[in-house]
Amino acid sequence: MKNRKLKHNLIRFGIDKLLRTINRTPRVIFYHGVDHVNQFPSLHIAPDIFEQELKFISQQYEVICIDEYYQRFQEKKFSNKEVVITFDDGYKNNLTVAAPILQSFNLPFTVFVSAGHIESGNRFPTFIARAIITAPMLNNIDIECIKFKSPLLNEQQRTKVFGFISHTLKHSNIELINEICQQLINNVSPETYQELCHLHSADAPLNWEEVRILQTKYSCTIGAHCMDHFICNNYQTYEQTRWQLIESKRLIEERTNKACHYMAYPNGIVHEGDVSDHALKAVAEAKYRLAFTTENDRLLNNNNPYLMPRYAARFEIEDFIIKLALKPKLKF
Repeated sequence: MKNRKLKHNLIRFGIDKLLRTINRTPRVIFYHGVDHVNQFPSLHIAPDIFEQELKFISQQYEVICIDEYYQRFQEKKFSNKEVVITFDDGYKNNLTVAAPILQSFNLPFTVFVSAGHIESGNRFPTFIARAIITAPMLNNIDIECIKFKSPLLNEQQRTKVFGFISHTLKHSNIELINEICQQLINNVSPETYQELCHLHSADAPLNWEEVRILQTKYSCTIGAHCMDHFICNNYQTYEQTRWQLIESKRLIEERTNKACHYMAYPNGIVHEGDVSDHALKAVAEAKYRLAFTTENDRLLNNNNPYLMPRYAARFEIEDFIIKLALKPKLKF
Protein backbone atom coordinates (compact mmCIF):
# COMPACT_ATOMS: atom_id res chain seq x y z
CA MET A 1 0.00 0.00 0.00
CA LYS A 2 2.94 2.35 -0.51
CA ASN A 3 1.58 3.44 -3.89
CA ARG A 4 -0.04 6.83 -3.32
CA LYS A 5 -1.99 6.72 -6.59
CA LEU A 6 -3.48 3.34 -5.70
CA LYS A 7 -4.60 4.59 -2.28
CA HIS A 8 -6.04 7.72 -3.87
CA ASN A 9 -8.05 5.64 -6.35
CA LEU A 10 -9.32 3.26 -3.66
CA ILE A 11 -10.75 6.28 -1.84
CA ARG A 12 -11.96 7.96 -5.04
CA PHE A 13 -14.02 4.91 -6.05
CA GLY A 14 -15.37 4.28 -2.52
CA ILE A 15 -13.49 1.04 -1.89
CA ASP A 16 -12.50 2.32 1.56
CA LYS A 17 -16.20 2.58 2.50
CA LEU A 18 -16.77 -1.03 1.50
CA LEU A 19 -13.74 -2.15 3.48
CA ARG A 20 -14.98 -0.26 6.56
CA THR A 21 -18.34 -2.02 6.26
CA ILE A 22 -16.67 -5.44 6.09
CA ASN A 23 -13.78 -4.89 8.50
CA ARG A 24 -15.58 -3.79 11.64
CA THR A 25 -13.71 -4.09 14.94
CA PRO A 26 -12.87 -1.84 17.91
CA ARG A 27 -9.59 -0.01 17.37
CA VAL A 28 -7.17 1.77 19.68
CA ILE A 29 -4.97 4.18 17.71
CA PHE A 30 -1.64 5.41 19.01
CA TYR A 31 0.31 8.54 18.17
CA HIS A 32 3.43 9.99 19.77
CA GLY A 33 3.63 13.74 19.18
CA VAL A 34 2.01 16.41 17.02
CA ASP A 35 4.31 19.13 15.70
CA HIS A 36 6.15 20.46 12.66
CA VAL A 37 9.49 18.62 12.56
CA ASN A 38 11.96 18.72 9.67
CA GLN A 39 15.30 17.88 11.26
CA PHE A 40 15.27 14.05 11.08
CA PRO A 41 12.78 11.18 10.78
CA SER A 42 10.24 12.00 13.44
CA LEU A 43 7.62 10.46 15.70
CA HIS A 44 5.61 13.68 15.44
CA ILE A 45 2.76 14.05 12.95
CA ALA A 46 2.13 17.44 11.30
CA PRO A 47 -0.77 19.34 12.96
CA ASP A 48 -2.72 19.78 9.71
CA ILE A 49 -2.57 16.04 8.95
CA PHE A 50 -3.52 15.25 12.55
CA GLU A 51 -6.55 17.52 12.23
CA GLN A 52 -7.59 15.80 8.98
CA GLU A 53 -7.33 12.39 10.64
CA LEU A 54 -9.43 13.50 13.61
CA LYS A 55 -12.07 14.91 11.30
CA PHE A 56 -12.20 11.62 9.42
CA ILE A 57 -12.50 9.32 12.44
CA SER A 58 -15.04 11.60 14.13
CA GLN A 59 -17.23 11.28 11.01
CA GLN A 60 -16.72 7.58 10.26
CA TYR A 61 -16.19 5.98 13.66
CA GLU A 62 -17.34 6.35 17.26
CA VAL A 63 -14.54 7.93 19.29
CA ILE A 64 -14.85 6.92 22.95
CA CYS A 65 -12.75 7.38 26.08
CA ILE A 66 -10.63 4.59 27.44
CA ASP A 67 -12.93 4.05 30.46
CA GLU A 68 -15.86 3.44 28.11
CA TYR A 69 -13.69 1.08 26.05
CA TYR A 70 -12.86 -0.88 29.21
CA GLN A 71 -16.53 -1.05 30.19
CA ARG A 72 -17.57 -2.36 26.78
CA PHE A 73 -14.73 -4.87 26.84
CA GLN A 74 -15.87 -6.14 30.24
CA GLU A 75 -19.49 -6.41 29.11
CA LYS A 76 -18.63 -7.64 25.58
CA LYS A 77 -20.90 -4.95 24.15
CA PHE A 78 -18.87 -3.38 21.36
CA SER A 79 -20.56 -1.87 18.32
CA ASN A 80 -17.29 -2.53 16.43
CA LYS A 81 -17.09 1.09 15.30
CA GLU A 82 -15.18 2.26 18.38
CA VAL A 83 -11.92 4.19 18.19
CA VAL A 84 -9.81 5.18 21.19
CA ILE A 85 -7.11 7.82 20.63
CA THR A 86 -3.88 7.40 22.59
CA PHE A 87 -0.40 8.93 22.74
CA ASP A 88 2.82 7.30 23.95
CA ASP A 89 5.74 8.75 25.95
CA GLY A 90 4.29 12.09 27.09
CA TYR A 91 5.60 14.91 24.89
CA LYS A 92 5.03 18.56 25.71
CA ASN A 93 3.33 19.03 22.35
CA ASN A 94 0.58 16.64 23.47
CA LEU A 95 -0.57 19.62 25.55
CA THR A 96 0.48 22.60 23.45
CA VAL A 97 -0.49 21.29 19.99
CA ALA A 98 -2.52 18.07 20.10
CA ALA A 99 -4.89 18.77 22.99
CA PRO A 100 -6.43 22.00 21.57
CA ILE A 101 -7.06 20.27 18.23
CA LEU A 102 -8.69 17.32 19.99
CA GLN A 103 -10.78 19.70 22.07
CA SER A 104 -12.00 21.47 18.93
CA PHE A 105 -13.53 18.13 17.86
CA ASN A 106 -14.71 17.38 21.42
CA LEU A 107 -12.74 14.11 21.41
CA PRO A 108 -11.41 12.25 24.47
CA PHE A 109 -7.89 10.84 24.49
CA THR A 110 -5.30 9.08 26.65
CA VAL A 111 -1.63 9.92 27.15
CA PHE A 112 0.63 7.12 28.39
CA VAL A 113 3.51 8.92 30.12
CA SER A 114 6.98 7.64 30.98
CA ALA A 115 6.75 8.88 34.55
CA GLY A 116 10.51 9.03 35.22
CA HIS A 117 11.03 11.34 32.25
CA ILE A 118 8.14 13.55 33.40
CA GLU A 119 9.81 13.70 36.81
CA SER A 120 13.36 14.43 35.58
CA GLY A 121 12.82 16.19 32.24
CA ASN A 122 15.43 13.89 30.67
CA ARG A 123 15.04 13.00 26.99
CA PHE A 124 14.20 9.50 25.79
CA PRO A 125 17.03 7.08 24.86
CA THR A 126 16.25 6.89 21.14
CA PHE A 127 16.16 10.69 20.93
CA ILE A 128 19.57 10.93 22.60
CA ALA A 129 21.06 8.44 20.15
CA ARG A 130 19.57 10.13 17.10
CA ALA A 131 20.37 13.69 18.17
CA ILE A 132 24.00 12.91 19.04
CA ILE A 133 24.73 10.71 16.04
CA THR A 134 23.22 13.20 13.57
CA ALA A 135 24.88 16.23 15.21
CA PRO A 136 26.80 17.91 12.35
CA MET A 137 29.67 19.04 14.59
CA LEU A 138 30.47 15.44 15.60
CA ASN A 139 32.86 13.48 13.35
CA ASN A 140 33.47 10.49 15.65
CA ILE A 141 31.49 8.57 18.23
CA ASP A 142 32.90 6.68 21.23
CA ILE A 143 30.82 4.56 23.60
CA GLU A 144 33.25 2.82 25.90
CA CYS A 145 30.73 0.70 27.83
CA ILE A 146 29.95 -1.32 24.70
CA LYS A 147 33.46 -0.95 23.23
CA PHE A 148 32.13 0.93 20.21
CA LYS A 149 33.94 3.58 18.17
CA SER A 150 33.11 4.83 14.71
CA PRO A 151 33.73 7.78 12.40
CA LEU A 152 30.69 9.83 11.39
CA LEU A 153 31.83 11.23 8.08
CA ASN A 154 28.69 10.93 5.96
CA GLU A 155 24.96 10.29 6.18
CA GLN A 156 25.32 6.62 5.32
CA GLN A 157 27.74 6.07 8.22
CA ARG A 158 25.49 7.96 10.62
CA THR A 159 22.45 5.92 9.56
CA LYS A 160 24.35 2.66 10.06
CA VAL A 161 25.67 3.72 13.47
CA PHE A 162 22.23 4.86 14.61
CA GLY A 163 20.74 1.53 13.54
CA PHE A 164 23.33 -0.35 15.61
CA ILE A 165 22.92 1.86 18.70
CA SER A 166 19.11 1.79 18.46
CA HIS A 167 19.15 -2.01 18.28
CA THR A 168 21.53 -2.18 21.25
CA LEU A 169 19.32 0.13 23.33
CA LYS A 170 16.31 -2.08 22.66
CA HIS A 171 18.17 -5.27 23.59
CA SER A 172 19.95 -4.28 26.80
CA ASN A 173 19.10 -4.06 30.47
CA ILE A 174 18.21 -0.71 32.00
CA GLU A 175 21.61 -0.16 33.64
CA LEU A 176 23.45 -0.54 30.34
CA ILE A 177 20.88 1.62 28.54
CA ASN A 178 21.44 4.45 31.03
CA GLU A 179 25.22 4.08 30.68
CA ILE A 180 25.05 4.16 26.87
CA CYS A 181 22.87 7.29 26.96
CA GLN A 182 25.23 9.11 29.29
CA GLN A 183 28.28 8.18 27.22
CA LEU A 184 26.50 9.31 24.05
CA ILE A 185 25.89 12.69 25.67
CA ASN A 186 29.53 12.84 26.80
CA ASN A 187 30.60 12.89 23.13
CA VAL A 188 29.56 16.56 22.99
CA SER A 189 29.94 19.45 25.41
CA PRO A 190 27.12 20.24 27.87
CA GLU A 191 26.46 23.44 25.92
CA THR A 192 26.20 21.56 22.64
CA TYR A 193 23.84 18.99 24.13
CA GLN A 194 21.56 21.76 25.38
CA GLU A 195 21.65 23.33 21.92
CA LEU A 196 20.61 19.99 20.40
CA CYS A 197 17.73 19.69 22.88
CA HIS A 198 16.62 23.21 22.00
CA LEU A 199 16.90 22.46 18.27
CA HIS A 200 14.75 19.35 18.71
CA SER A 201 12.27 20.95 21.10
CA ALA A 202 9.40 18.80 19.79
CA ASP A 203 10.92 15.86 21.69
CA ALA A 204 10.78 17.57 25.09
CA PRO A 205 8.70 15.68 27.68
CA LEU A 206 5.85 17.14 29.68
CA ASN A 207 6.31 18.15 33.31
CA TRP A 208 3.85 17.27 36.06
CA GLU A 209 2.10 20.63 36.02
CA GLU A 210 1.45 20.16 32.30
CA VAL A 211 0.20 16.61 32.92
CA ARG A 212 -2.26 17.98 35.47
CA ILE A 213 -3.44 20.63 32.98
CA LEU A 214 -4.11 17.87 30.44
CA GLN A 215 -6.30 16.10 32.98
CA THR A 216 -8.20 19.15 34.20
CA LYS A 217 -8.59 21.30 31.07
CA TYR A 218 -9.06 18.55 28.48
CA SER A 219 -10.89 15.23 28.21
CA CYS A 220 -7.64 13.37 28.85
CA THR A 221 -6.84 10.22 30.79
CA ILE A 222 -3.27 9.68 31.98
CA GLY A 223 -1.87 6.16 31.76
CA ALA A 224 1.54 4.66 32.50
CA HIS A 225 4.38 3.93 30.07
CA CYS A 226 6.81 2.62 32.72
CA MET A 227 9.27 4.91 34.49
CA ASP A 228 12.08 5.11 31.93
CA HIS A 229 10.51 4.11 28.62
CA PHE A 230 11.54 0.68 29.81
CA ILE A 231 11.14 -2.12 27.26
CA CYS A 232 9.72 -5.02 29.27
CA ASN A 233 11.73 -7.77 27.59
CA ASN A 234 13.80 -10.66 28.91
CA TYR A 235 16.95 -8.52 29.09
CA GLN A 236 15.42 -7.00 32.23
CA THR A 237 15.13 -8.75 35.59
CA TYR A 238 11.81 -9.41 37.26
CA GLU A 239 12.72 -6.92 40.01
CA GLN A 240 13.50 -4.18 37.45
CA THR A 241 10.32 -4.87 35.49
CA ARG A 242 8.14 -4.97 38.59
CA TRP A 243 9.55 -1.66 39.86
CA GLN A 244 9.05 0.08 36.51
CA LEU A 245 5.41 -0.99 36.22
CA ILE A 246 4.38 -0.50 39.83
CA GLU A 247 6.37 2.66 40.57
CA SER A 248 5.17 4.46 37.43
CA LYS A 249 1.55 3.84 38.46
CA ARG A 250 2.24 4.97 42.02
CA LEU A 251 4.07 8.13 40.93
CA ILE A 252 1.37 9.13 38.43
CA GLU A 253 -1.30 8.72 41.10
CA GLU A 254 0.75 10.69 43.63
CA ARG A 255 1.51 13.58 41.25
CA THR A 256 -1.97 13.84 39.72
CA ASN A 257 -4.12 12.76 42.67
CA LYS A 258 -6.08 10.54 40.28
CA ALA A 259 -6.15 6.79 39.77
CA CYS A 260 -4.03 5.31 36.97
CA HIS A 261 -5.88 2.30 35.57
CA TYR A 262 -4.17 1.74 32.20
CA MET A 263 -0.69 1.26 30.79
CA ALA A 264 1.02 0.78 27.43
CA TYR A 265 4.23 -1.22 27.01
CA PRO A 266 7.10 0.80 25.50
CA ASN A 267 7.90 -0.58 22.04
CA GLY A 268 5.23 -3.17 22.79
CA ILE A 269 5.87 -5.60 19.92
CA VAL A 270 4.88 -8.86 21.56
CA HIS A 271 6.07 -11.16 18.78
CA GLU A 272 9.54 -9.59 19.07
CA GLY A 273 9.70 -10.25 22.81
CA ASP A 274 8.89 -6.76 24.13
CA VAL A 275 6.44 -8.10 26.73
CA SER A 276 7.95 -10.73 29.02
CA ASP A 277 6.21 -13.07 31.43
CA HIS A 278 7.72 -10.87 34.17
CA ALA A 279 5.82 -7.91 32.73
CA LEU A 280 2.51 -9.75 32.60
CA LYS A 281 2.94 -10.85 36.21
CA ALA A 282 3.85 -7.32 37.36
CA VAL A 283 0.98 -5.67 35.46
CA ALA A 284 -1.44 -8.03 37.19
CA GLU A 285 0.18 -7.33 40.56
CA ALA A 286 -0.14 -3.58 39.97
CA LYS A 287 -3.86 -4.11 39.25
CA TYR A 288 -4.01 -2.23 35.97
CA ARG A 289 -7.36 -2.68 34.23
CA LEU A 290 -5.86 -2.95 30.73
CA ALA A 291 -2.34 -3.01 29.28
CA PHE A 292 -1.76 -2.20 25.61
CA THR A 293 0.75 -3.54 23.11
CA THR A 294 1.58 -2.25 19.62
CA GLU A 295 0.37 -5.45 17.98
CA ASN A 296 -2.09 -4.65 15.20
CA ASP A 297 -4.38 -7.60 15.92
CA ARG A 298 -8.14 -7.96 16.05
CA LEU A 299 -9.74 -7.58 19.46
CA LEU A 300 -11.35 -10.84 20.58
CA ASN A 301 -13.91 -11.39 23.33
CA ASN A 302 -11.44 -13.59 25.19
CA ASN A 303 -8.50 -11.19 24.66
CA ASN A 304 -5.98 -11.11 27.51
CA PRO A 305 -6.64 -7.70 29.14
CA TYR A 306 -2.88 -7.29 29.57
CA LEU A 307 -2.16 -7.87 25.88
CA MET A 308 -4.58 -5.47 24.21
CA PRO A 309 -3.96 -4.59 20.53
CA ARG A 310 -3.34 -1.10 19.13
CA TYR A 311 -2.98 0.41 15.68
CA ALA A 312 -0.22 2.90 14.76
CA ALA A 313 -1.49 6.14 13.22
CA ARG A 314 -0.12 7.15 9.82
CA PHE A 315 1.57 10.34 8.68
CA GLU A 316 -0.48 10.85 5.49
CA ILE A 317 -4.27 11.11 5.43
CA GLU A 318 -4.89 8.74 2.49
CA ASP A 319 -2.57 6.16 4.02
CA PHE A 320 -4.43 6.59 7.32
CA ILE A 321 -7.86 6.07 5.73
CA ILE A 322 -6.89 2.95 3.79
CA LYS A 323 -4.83 1.31 6.54
CA LEU A 324 -7.60 1.93 9.06
CA ALA A 325 -10.06 0.20 6.73
CA LEU A 326 -7.74 -2.72 5.93
CA LYS A 327 -6.27 -3.48 9.34
CA PRO A 328 -6.39 -5.42 11.53
CA LYS A 329 -6.55 -8.16 8.96
CA LEU A 330 -9.77 -10.06 8.60
CA LYS A 331 -9.57 -13.71 9.63
CA PHE A 332 -11.68 -16.19 7.68
